Amino acid sequence: MKKLLYSALVLAIAVTGFACSSSSTGNDKDKADAIVGDWVSQGATNVAPGLQYFKTARINANFAENNTYNVVSIDSTGAEVTFTGTYVLGDGEASAIRTITLEQAEPSKLTSKGIVQIEGSTMTYEVIQTDPAIGAEAPTVTGGFGSTIVGGNATGAMWIQKYTKQ
Repeated sequence: MKKLLYSALVLAIAVTGFACSSSSTGNDKDKADAIVGDWVSQGATNVAPGLQYFKTARINANFAENNTYNVVSIDSTGAEVTFTGTYVLGDGEASAIRTITLEQAEPSKLTSKGIVQIEGSTMTYEVIQTDPAIGAEAPTVTGGFGSTIVGGNATGAMWIQKYTKQ
């Protein structure tokens, strides 16, 4: 059970995937392009405390223009787990907090929801598994970063992840 929860949380937080919807306007494409590319989260100040608890040391994330993602979570022993799926990024400017929904396909099917903000080459990211339910409520744009609720309690910075664009 602990391993299943770990996989779900890593996916949800790690990134388990970002997304952007397609649009016919150039401005929407520019907003979507901010998340497209390779991102890395590593170190005590970037990897979410909740993931550090599960020994996550580094996360490599790739978000593609076709709304797919590939995330590799590497623990302190060097063991890797790869997460793949699709993402949908909510409307808004890249520099604003936006919603994100991740539909993970591998290693198990699940849905994670949360928020993301990209400022220059830094991405702040907070997501949590919502389906199948694990007793968690996704963070909201209104609540901002740190608004994830697990077991009825706000988790603060526990699931906030920082990434650097490569």
